[in-house]
Amino acid sequence: MAHKPYKSAELDSIRQKIDELDTRIHDTLKERAELVLKIGEEKRKNGIEIVQPAREAQMIRRLLSKHKGVLPEMAVVRIWRELVGAVSLLQTGLKVVVADIEGHPEYWDLSKDYFGSCLPMQRVATPLAAIGAVRDGRANFAVLPWPADQDAKPWWDYLGTDTKDSIQMIVRLPHGDDPGEPNPDYRALVVAKAGFDESGDDRSFLLIDCEDSVSRARVVAKTQEVGLVPLSISTKHARDDDEEHKHLLEVEGYITQENPKVQQLQDFLGIDGIKINCVGGYPVPTQYSKTIRPQKDPIPSAPKPE
Repeated sequence: MAHKPYKSAELDSIRQKIDELDTRIHDTLKERAELVLKIGEEKRKNGIEIVQPAREAQMIRRLLSKHKGVLPEMAVVRIWRELVGAVSLLQTGLKVVVADIEGHPEYWDLSKDYFGSCLPMQRVATPLAAIGAVRDGRANFAVLPWPADQDAKPWWDYLGTDTKDSIQMIVRLPHGDDPGEPNPDYRALVVAKAGFDESGDDRSFLLIDCEDSVSRARVVAKTQEVGLVPLSISTKHARDDDEEHKHLLEVEGYITQENPKVQQLQDFLGIDGIKINCVGGYPVPTQYSKTIRPQKDPIPSAPKPE
């Protein structure tokens, strides 16, 4: 049955205002993109990384600190992440690889949420293949699962720590936290050759090469003694004499190799030959003020390629 046309002077007035606002928003976005391209040119001239997660995190925090109204915070973050991702593609043609972990298709969606729909993304079979793509220059970023103890060959053991172009962790996904689910099972980390910079609210990872006699409890206790706050720890157990026992320790704050507490921790552990390397970290994601999804609902996932 055909609907009768609804005529309302008030409705027409509101729609006209929306049309005018949409035009202004579009013009502003174009102007912003042009300015970002100029920034990219200056960065290239001075050898500065194009993508800077620390500054992006500061921008999101600043915008959300002023945000009020009916538009959900999650939508604000998604809009700005889409904009940042699109302009990044214009600047350099960045590429992303996502480790295709069986039983965890949500990593693809987390990656799209962060990098946006414009950046080319490719699935790779394993986390090690993803790291290899970044190391070889076939990709700029790799999205990898959160460290877990059950991995016989954890991917974080393959992060380069002694070269100029070493691969570091730089971002944690999801990029915003649901207050109803502060530690979701689907967390991931982004690694890249780009350096890990300070955002003002950060967490860092320390890779500890040691003997198997250095237990997790000892690492945690000594970390606290030097004034650092341990948050999580994963362990790679040596399977034979040719392998090293390693811990990946997550701590509060922005910690680099130059921080004196790194050397203090190495001394406090008291084992000859022990070595601690800072392997990056991430800006602490913003926590939304409201729950964004029912906790038992699965994250929608991208279909598998045929």
